[in-house]
Amino acid sequence: MASDTQADAARSVQFHTGAYASEHREALERDHWGRSALMYRGEVIEVFDAGIDAYDAGMERFGQGNFATQGIGTVSVGYRVVRPID
Repeated sequence: MASDTQADAARSVQFHTGAYASEHREALERDHWGRSALMYRGEVIEVFDAGIDAYDAGMERFGQGNFATQGIGTVSVGYRVVRPID
């Protein structure tokens, strides 16, 4: 099951990174450099000053594994799968 979760996370990162680059990068980097975008289904939902705020909002609104955050003007070098403590 862990490998499915990791594979799903990798696909989600790839999907959202592609959507950011092809559809949102130009406007966001012009208007919101250094901030963080909350993304859901390839769309930018909201822009936050800090990545942790985008993450917290994503967890609250969409739940773990159902959203992405994107640093605006930064390059993502990896991802981390976080599991809840049972």
